[in-house]
Amino acid sequence: MRQARLTVSVALLVGFLLALMQMTFDYKNEQHSIDRQLQQVLETSSPAAAESLWTLSTDLANGVAEGLVSHPLIVEATIETITGTLLSHRSRAIDFKPKLVNLSFLFGAARMEVISLSYKENTVGYLRLKVDPFLARQEFLQRFMIILLAGLAKALILAAALGAVFYMTLTRPFKCYADWVKQIDPNDPEGWQQAPPQREHHDELRAFAESIFQRFVQARAYFLELKQTRSALKRLNQDLEDRVLTRTKELENALARAEHLATTDMLTGIPNRRSFMTQADQRHAEWLRHKRPYALLMMDMDNFKQINDTYGHPAGDQVLISTATALRQYTRCEDVIGRIGGEEFCVLLVGVSEVEAITLAERIRTELANLPVVFEGKSISVTASFGLVPPELLQENFDDVLKNSDQMLYQAKHEGRNRVCLYHH
Repeated sequence: MRQARLTVSVALLVGFLLALMQMTFDYKNEQHSIDRQLQQVLETSSPAAAESLWTLSTDLANGVAEGLVSHPLIVEATIETITGTLLSHRSRAIDFKPKLVNLSFLFGAARMEVISLSYKENTVGYLRLKVDPFLARQEFLQRFMIILLAGLAKALILAAALGAVFYMTLTRPFKCYADWVKQIDPNDPEGWQQAPPQREHHDELRAFAESIFQRFVQARAYFLELKQTRSALKRLNQDLEDRVLTRTKELENALARAEHLATTDMLTGIPNRRSFMTQADQRHAEWLRHKRPYALLMMDMDNFKQINDTYGHPAGDQVLISTATALRQYTRCEDVIGRIGGEEFCVLLVGVSEVEAITLAERIRTELANLPVVFEGKSISVTASFGLVPPELLQENFDDVLKNSDQMLYQAKHEGRNRVCLYHH
C-alpha cells in the first residue's frame, strides 16, 4: 500500500511539473503574441487616426475608435487634438470576475497607452488606448486548467499501470517469500532447511530467495558449531578468570607506574606542574578550612638561556637537576616542591610564619648561589630570583596567590636578580 501511494504521488508530481512547464512555455508565447498584436493595431490605426485629426473628421475618428475597441485587448479608445479637444471616444464594458482581477500578474494589469499622432510630419493630436488583457488572461487560465487536468489524468493512468506491474513483479513475490520466512521457527534448526517457494522464471527474486535459503543453511551449521564450542568455552572460563586476576594485578602495578610518570618531572625527578598544583590546592583548602598557614615561594633561574647558549642544553639540564636536588635537600618533608615551567620552580612552605618563610627563602637562594655545578670539567655559576607571598597575605583564590608570587619574581628580576622579593599590599 505504501508503494502504491508513493507511485501515485510521484506520478502526480511529474504530471503537474510537465503541465507547469508547458504552460510556462505557452505563457511566454502568448505574451509575445499580445505585444505583436498591439503593435500591428497601432501601425494600422495610427495613420487613419492622424488623418481624422488633420481633417477634423468626426466620422473617420469614430470609425477608427470603434475598430480599436473591437480588439479583445483594447477596452477604451480616445482621439483628441493637440489642444485637448475630444474628437472621438469609444469604450466597451467587461464582465470582470474578482478572482481573475486578482491574477493581474498574468500579462500585466490594465494600463493606458498614449500614442502621439503625426500627419505630414506635424503632430496633430494623441491616441489614448486603455489596454486590458482580461480576455487573454481568461482564455489562458481556461487552457491551463484543461492541460493540467489532462496531465494529471495521464499521470494517474500511468501510476495505475506502474502500480499493477509493480505489484505483479515485486510486491506479490516478496509477500510470498515473507510468509515463507515467517513459517520458519528460529528455535528449530532443522526447519531452517525448508526450501523457499519456487518461481517459474529464474529471475532476480528467485536468486534473492535462494541466497536467503543458503544463509539459513549456513546459519544452521554455525548454530551446531556454536553448541559444540559452548562447552569448550565453559572449560576455558576458569582459566580465563585466573588470567584476568593475574593481569589485573599487573595492570594495577602499571597504573601505579603510570601515575608516577604523570606526576613526576622526568628530568629532575621532582613533582611536575600538574602534581604540584594538585598538592598546592589541597594545602590551600586546608588553610581556608583550618587556617593552617603556608607561604608560597616561586623561583626562576637567572640567565638560564645564556647558560644553554654558552654550554649547551645538556649543561642546562644538569643545572636544573642540581637545582632540584638542592631544593629537596634544603626544604622540609612537609613542604611541597615542583617544577612548573622550563626553568621555573615553586615551593609551598607549610606551617611557617613570615620571618621563617623569608629565612628559608634566603637560605635556598644562598645555597643555590654557592652550588657547584660542574659539567664536562667546566664550573657553571648558578643564581635564581625569588618571589615570596607570606602567610599573612594569602587570598581565597589560589590562582591569585600564584599570580602575586609570580609578580614578585619578576620584580626580583627587574631589581637585579639573585634576590628574594616579598609581596606587600
